[in-house]
Amino acid sequence: MIGSFSYLRLGEIIFRIREKRQLTQEQLSLLCDIDRSYLSRIEDGNANPSIKILNKICRVFKMKICNLLKGL
Repeated sequence: MIGSFSYLRLGEIIFRIREKRQLTQEQLSLLCDIDRSYLSRIEDGNANPSIKILNKICRVFKMKICNLLKGL
């Protein structure tokens, strides 16, 4: 249950940043070279993204992983 909450929170954070940067899921997934449905599952809290995937997302967001994970 606690792990699920962390994934939900992480997904919410990624969603908020993506929306703030005015990117669609399709655009972000193309920039990260990941499947759009996988990004959707991450944002919904239904996937456990690897550090490699989080790094790709952070590169597009131009932020450090530690800042993305802050507050989880």
